[in-house]
Amino acid sequence: MKVVKYLFYSALMIVLSCCSTLGNGHDKILVTVERVARPLNSKEAVDIVFPWDELVKRFPAAKSKSIEIFDRNFGQKVDTRLVDSDKNGTPEAVVIHYTFASTDPVYTFSVHQSKNQLEVENKSIAPNANLKVSFLKSSEQFTKEGLKWSDKIVQSSMTFYPDPLGIAIYSPGEWNYEYGYFLSGVFELGKQTGNSQYIQYAKQWADHFIDANGNMDTTEYDRAQYRLDDVQPARLFVYLYGETKEEKYKHAADQFIDHMKNQPTTKEGGYWHKQIYPYQMWLDGIFMGDVFSMQYAKQFNEKHWIDEAIHQIKLMSKYTLDPKTGLMYHGWDESKNKTWAHQEKGTSPEFWGRAVGWYMMALAEAMECIPKDHPERKDVEKIFRDLSASVLKYQDKNSKLWFQVLDKGNQPGNWIETSCAAMFGYAMAKGANLGALDKSYLTVAQGVFKSLTQDYVYFDDAGRLYLDMTVKVGTLNPKFSKGDYAYYIATERRINDYKGLASLLFLAKELEYKR
Repeated sequence: MKVVKYLFYSALMIVLSCCSTLGNGHDKILVTVERVARPLNSKEAVDIVFPWDELVKRFPAAKSKSIEIFDRNFGQKVDTRLVDSDKNGTPEAVVIHYTFASTDPVYTFSVHQSKNQLEVENKSIAPNANLKVSFLKSSEQFTKEGLKWSDKIVQSSMTFYPDPLGIAIYSPGEWNYEYGYFLSGVFELGKQTGNSQYIQYAKQWADHFIDANGNMDTTEYDRAQYRLDDVQPARLFVYLYGETKEEKYKHAADQFIDHMKNQPTTKEGGYWHKQIYPYQMWLDGIFMGDVFSMQYAKQFNEKHWIDEAIHQIKLMSKYTLDPKTGLMYHGWDESKNKTWAHQEKGTSPEFWGRAVGWYMMALAEAMECIPKDHPERKDVEKIFRDLSASVLKYQDKNSKLWFQVLDKGNQPGNWIETSCAAMFGYAMAKGANLGALDKSYLTVAQGVFKSLTQDYVYFDDAGRLYLDMTVKVGTLNPKFSKGDYAYYIATERRINDYKGLASLLFLAKELEYKR
């Protein structure tokens, strides 16, 4: 059995290493495939067909017919053929024989030069009417003059989804932290720029979930689940109260403060991540729950919520910080009985980039909320400075970004992940702008932003923006994950995942607009 497991793991490393060595310059072209039929199936076998002449026009290197195509959602080379139905030597189409492995509505493929020519099929294959194929241009090939990047990101999303309740990558129309995160950035940008359209866009989404008195729709939000993720979007109610002074928004925010009052905790008062994850603290919980409570404290002068957030920040550091690397493990289990928990320390096995990113952003937000004369502010500042220095040590020298598993960039299968890179960049930029971090971190953040926009941002012919290579999810739910290296590197990637887009938006506006 051990031999079988070893062979499987070795094979997995070989397959996944293909994606990590593809490169991220402009030696390729990206193709998105949108699945327009509903419902979506996770094991749907299809032929993806697109015109050969269009590919050659956009990617002249393909003319030699020596190309290979990779699925960027899972990092695997895909079965690709050329179609020459009239046998005249000039293909009319490229065909990818593919099986969708999830219910995601958009898949991305990259076309690269290869040493070997593709096999040619002498038969006719019609395009699938349920698949919409689009070619993407790099940001160097397509720019919108006169627009700042933060505006490009927001306006692109508004073009995709004029109604914010239609945002459809994941759970459209539902109370969801991904959209709350993005729309809080949209609202903040609206305040910074005076663009009322942005504020209204975020307001429209938030208003959908409350009645005229500010009562939450209980079909959308079930407090009994005690998910810290559900608290994050309530930041919009704090913002909207500050903007309008309408009592319904305070009442809406109060319901989430009541949630925080009753969140199950460890013996030392650390918030469980969810009711279904007893005794577990996850790094992202600080961003999801405590940033809201700090902003609530600042808006409504409820200072004890600042103290509570500091307590949570320090507990998380106490139990997840690794003294050797200075990085933080994804989670900690007080009971130490989960499959992923270290028998003595209770920590999960790996340093997952986005988990550390959530926590580091929360520290940056804390610097804006904790009064300068607070007796514990310096403790939080030290955690922030130390973690920032440790994260910087693991920055990839070539890309100026970070790997999915932070400390294992040299291991097979690991890959550059864009949401954590944008999160680190944002936290560093904000920390430097607020004086909590050295000004040199602002230069680091600018380099991160340049790398992301040059190498991972694309545009379609309509001018809509796409951010590539954002990991879909990372969990410590034992049904799906052991929290080990093999799990993290095999996890699905997405294009235009809102956890990535929101992070890029926060980084962009922190760099582009003065405080």
